[in-house]
Amino acid sequence: MTQALQDVVDQLGGLDPRLAGLALLLHVTNHLLRSVAWRNVLAAAYPERRLRLLPVASAYATGVALNAVVPARGGDAAKVALARGVIPGSNVATIASTVSILALFDMVMATVLVVIVASAGLVPIQLPSLAAWPYVLAGAVVLGFAGRVVARRARERVRALWSRLRQGGAILRTPARYLRRVALVQSAAWACRVGVVMCLLAGFGLPASVPIAAVVMILCGASTLVPLTPGGAGTQQVMVALALSQTASAAAVVSFSVGMQAGVTAVNALLGLAGAMAAFRTLRPLAAMRGALAAARA
Repeated sequence: MTQALQDVVDQLGGLDPRLAGLALLLHVTNHLLRSVAWRNVLAAAYPERRLRLLPVASAYATGVALNAVVPARGGDAAKVALARGVIPGSNVATIASTVSILALFDMVMATVLVVIVASAGLVPIQLPSLAAWPYVLAGAVVLGFAGRVVARRARERVRALWSRLRQGGAILRTPARYLRRVALVQSAAWACRVGVVMCLLAGFGLPASVPIAAVVMILCGASTLVPLTPGGAGTQQVMVALALSQTASAAAVVSFSVGMQAGVTAVNALLGLAGAMAAFRTLRPLAAMRGALAAARA
């Protein structure tokens, strides 16, 4: 065993179990809060249906777990399919739109955090040059024009699809309700996620602060946007290593990154398995896994 690998193993073995336990509690709470937020968005889209939290939480947990092992974010497809199964008369476009409502808040929150942290110089990170913005705007104009041409040629289909998408975003038409039942809940979930990273940073003996934890969390999320590998494995380690290169040794950073991804993936897998068993109403784990994978491929 090389010295570098031995250093990584030593770092993993030195994790404080108390901080690991607190991180576990915060992670499970994050799952629950995000499930509550999604349930509230779905309830606004289908006000005539009475939606219980357990089926929605089961669908959410199953989808998150599958995203760690199925490439191209197949877990999101399973999440939508399972939610559709518990809402009679629902459709894929509307449910996918409800998922996008949550993703939109995440995107805004991540952007705000990155801008605040980078502008304050709290973490060494470089924002895109202002010279690139004209190209970004030009690209947006081109895409908008192309979208308009396509919409004209398929007007009826677009109208039907738009109607379903608007149904999924129904909660946005009542801003006070959205802020209270979605944005506030998601904000609490984000606080839990930052808390998980802070606990693990401290547990591995790394500098633990809100700015550093926020940047690490955002980079870990960004590593899964382009699904080159399941769960962003490998990509996540590189991005975290770059973010923390000036604050800790390479062995400490790699140990933290590997330990965090392995731990989060394991917890997500257990929650997803429990969710799948609840969704398919079976006590047989293998049957639940087969059903979840089938939903991901549907």
